[in-house]
Amino acid sequence: MARMVTILSYDICNNKRRRKVVKELEGVARRIQFSVFETYLNIGQLRQVVKRTIKHMSVKEGDSLLVYRLCEECAGRRERFGGEVIDWESAIIIE
Repeated sequence: MARMVTILSYDICNNKRRRKVVKELEGVARRIQFSVFETYLNIGQLRQVVKRTIKHMSVKEGDSLLVYRLCEECAGRRERFGGEVIDWESAIIIE
């Protein structure tokens, strides 16, 4: 099965649970924003990560984990502004 770009974003209310979730995600993904991680996983690997991560969460208290899977073509079209040097030759400029 092909690996896909996977974006994982968490919202955890409790500091102790948040640290545990971050530890799980840091083991398999690269942090791209404070509560957002990016990685390349196949579906089996993703299921394992989600299973390990959600055991530290409390849905009753409002914790959540969002998972977005992007094909390589879609991932190649993502853009980031800030935190890196912008390629102004290909950037969209609105006047």
